[in-house]
Amino acid sequence: MRPRDILAANLRAFMAARPDLDTLPKLTARSGVTNGTLDRIRRAAVSTRVDELGRLAEAFGVEPWEMLRPRGVASLSPMGLMLAEHLDNSARDEANHTAAYAAATAVIDALTTRRDLPTEPEPAAASTPPPPRARENRGA
Repeated sequence: MRPRDILAANLRAFMAARPDLDTLPKLTARSGVTNGTLDRIRRAAVSTRVDELGRLAEAFGVEPWEMLRPRGVASLSPMGLMLAEHLDNSARDEANHTAAYAAATAVIDALTTRRDLPTEPEPAAASTPPPPRARENRGA
């Protein structure tokens, strides 16, 4: 897959995951990259300059290399870490924390799993408990 195809797929996924940046005008306002350029990047019609890549990454709060990493490659992403921190800070009780964790995991999996790559069998949902809350780990 060409880097421009990976960037296009990632741009669409990042936009879908962020209601505040889910349209070209919103992303243009945040990144400074023009609507026309964003549209061509999103369609993989052009290669992009490093400066534009940097501005897009900054708008989404990720490192520029994250925009070029093929989906389905497992690793902790800055977006995933921010989501985990938000869940730990916002869930008021264990039931809400568990429900939020399950929903977030489903969204992240949907955004990061590529259908054209072979995937490992998923473990049964009951056998994968949510991680302990960060506050508990710190002894708070």
